[in-house]
Amino acid sequence: MSAMRIGSQTLKFPKPPSIIESASVVGKKEGLGPLKHTFDFISDDSYFGEKSWEKAESNMLKQCFSLACDKGKLSPSTLDMIFSGDLLNQCTGSAYALRDTDVPYFGLYGACSTMSESLCLAAMAIDGGCARTAAALTSSHFCSAERQFRFPLEYGSIRAPTAQWTVTGAG
Repeated sequence: MSAMRIGSQTLKFPKPPSIIESASVVGKKEGLGPLKHTFDFISDDSYFGEKSWEKAESNMLKQCFSLACDKGKLSPSTLDMIFSGDLLNQCTGSAYALRDTDVPYFGLYGACSTMSESLCLAAMAIDGGCARTAAALTSSHFCSAERQFRFPLEYGSIRAPTAQWTVTGAG
């Protein structure tokens, strides 16, 4: 089946792809918020057992991917494609998290739009007959995003109470 265009920005799938399962892994701050009961795993360790925040982000995404596959009773080998992205240069977190899967990986860089972008591309790949099953993932880590885009935490600058706060999470 192929999607039908409705207007200039909308697609309608004759037989809409469905989401088999989802998973979420987050950091301590997210776990203290009002959505805490909706997360699958909340870590107290901002390093997620690693030696750098970049490696932590990769580990977080790998853990989330594994959890989603387990919950959906899917082996990664049954996936035809993985669409994933993060906020690091060259999608480093995603690339390292998924490098051992032996599944074609499409690295996405859309910042805040990466989750919706990965879902849309996976749906279009399935509807277009390019894949039977696909994964859509994204991650971000407050500390690695601060280092790359704002004020590295190592500088010790003081944050305003109203300053943006990038989520530490993967889904």
